[in-house]
Amino acid sequence: MYRFRLLWTSLSPIKKINKVVPVFRSRPIPRFKYTTPVALSFSLFTWLGFQKKLSMEDELILTIKHCVLFIERGDYEKAEQLLHVALRQAQQFQHQLGITYIYDVMANLALERNQLDAAKQLFIAVTQRIMADGATEDDTRVVHISVKLARISHLKKDYQTAQIGYDWCIEKLKKALSNDPDIDILKLLSIAEDWYGRLFIECNQYEQGFKLMISALERMKQVPNVEQEHIVVQLNDIGTVSDLLGRTDESISYFQEAIQLGKKVENMELGAMYINLGRAYIKKNLLNEARKNCGYGWKLGVITKNDDVKKEAELCLNQIKNST
Repeated sequence: MYRFRLLWTSLSPIKKINKVVPVFRSRPIPRFKYTTPVALSFSLFTWLGFQKKLSMEDELILTIKHCVLFIERGDYEKAEQLLHVALRQAQQFQHQLGITYIYDVMANLALERNQLDAAKQLFIAVTQRIMADGATEDDTRVVHISVKLARISHLKKDYQTAQIGYDWCIEKLKKALSNDPDIDILKLLSIAEDWYGRLFIECNQYEQGFKLMISALERMKQVPNVEQEHIVVQLNDIGTVSDLLGRTDESISYFQEAIQLGKKVENMELGAMYINLGRAYIKKNLLNEARKNCGYGWKLGVITKNDDVKKEAELCLNQIKNST
């Protein structure tokens, strides 16, 4: 199966996974973006049955494969150019399934590039093509796209429309999962719950957001071979929400778990997480532990040349100095 990077949970400009800067808990709303590792991206490739109808040697699928590789490398301009080549090939072959899949890849690329209006129109076109081919609104492929449309409304801050969309999709996915314990459905439900939880956080409804983010984390941990980057960032963000709810001991546990797991992930930036943990220790008046963690966060900021992390670490250290 060919996978490609897809926007996961974050809200500001996209950063590659090896340059992730997790949220700082001193901010009321998660600020930094991160992307989905390739193996966790979700597209219609499997649910369309695409690989069953095209061989690996087929000219069209080879072109699509190269498109996906460019997307994975972050070379979006080349990917977009090649996608138009692939679309012309599919239209020339009158390969309707190929056309649908290419539209889906284009839509996901537009979403990753934060081209929300273009992504919305492309996802609607994909839905129309699928339903014209006989799919109903309960079809997993339709729900799959509806989750992304809800996400687009969310990113456009049309919270009412997004909430209606998330509610509908989560209900459908839970029902589908009860009938078919499919890993792709489980992933999609986890993604939908995580996005929905962050909507509530943005609207200062922390308790409701916390519950959804916890549910998303528990589901994602059930996914075989899940990329640990996501678990690390989810743990850090849940620690952030725990702090916003005044649950300092819980936030410390989540930050510690995120750091311990993050140490096992190659190129995972942990400076901000150490600072988060340090600030939690300040609240507990454990200043030696706070100084150690904020100091190490500063060191990592220097090593990775991350000015944001260095600045936050310095603020943390000054706060400790003023508390003594």
